[in-house]
Amino acid sequence: MSEYNRASVIRYYRKQRNMTQEELAEGICDTYTLSRYENGTLNPSEENYQRIMNKLEMSEETILFNLQTEDVNIAKVRNRLLWLFERGDYQGAENEIEEIISKNQLPLMYVENRQFLYRIRLVVENNSGKLDLVNYILSLEKLLRESFKDYDSEKFVNKYFYTENELLILNNLAIAYGEAGKYETACRIFSSVIQQMEKVSYMDGYKPYYLLMVNYANILGLHQQYDESIEMCRKGISWLLKWEKGNCLYNFIYNIGWNYIEKSKRFSGEESLRLRKIGLLYIWEAYELCELYPERKENLEHIKKYFEKNQIIHF
Repeated sequence: MSEYNRASVIRYYRKQRNMTQEELAEGICDTYTLSRYENGTLNPSEENYQRIMNKLEMSEETILFNLQTEDVNIAKVRNRLLWLFERGDYQGAENEIEEIISKNQLPLMYVENRQFLYRIRLVVENNSGKLDLVNYILSLEKLLRESFKDYDSEKFVNKYFYTENELLILNNLAIAYGEAGKYETACRIFSSVIQQMEKVSYMDGYKPYYLLMVNYANILGLHQQYDESIEMCRKGISWLLKWEKGNCLYNFIYNIGWNYIEKSKRFSGEESLRLRKIGLLYIWEAYELCELYPERKENLEHIKKYFEKNQIIHF
């Protein structure tokens, strides 16, 4: 973990616990030293770091998500770029990144800012054909190792804390490995991180976990692991309902329907028809939810076309 990450972790969770620096430092170090820990000018020893985490009641099963900023202007810059990126305006996102860097709106001295900006740039370059898959994977791994130095795709071991950026980079890496035909590597990353996240005792955002689950379900389905994919989707639905994020439900529901329909092709007669009917019910429900929460118009059209392609006459 980078020094800046540790500084952010201590500062963030101290504020979450409504503790003063004096209260947290008591019995561990002096207040001035803690202040230096929090602003990143001094890296705490392993012993002091563990003592601080214990005092903050942070267990080894806790994963860190998004680190909020108190700077309104920085939040606006991040949100503007994310809005362009997530709606698929890649040219707009590229232009925004160049402006952010040229105006130093997100100082690149901090690893969180570099990972935030460069991850989006790499995804945009890959999706637009400017970066081939091999170099895309290598670039993502290099970016991840700036804070996750022990990362190894072949011997993947979870780290103590994850930032939101690290989780999103891992999500992109797993997808890329799947596209490169390295199914086992992709599943190793997805399953390991998701299992770790199931132990989480505190969470500050739903998006990374949602993306990891939905993309893991996708890759399982595409490799004909239909039942496993459906199970992952059901977990995702339960988790989103807990977070009251109804706008994302349609993705999991659509995937369940898709899995039933694709699975039906393994059978014939009544069993094939039964599975297809179940699948179509899920697809239609996904369409209605997507219409209610129109994340992207193209998704709505895609769901409609898939339903029409697979619908049963007189059903």
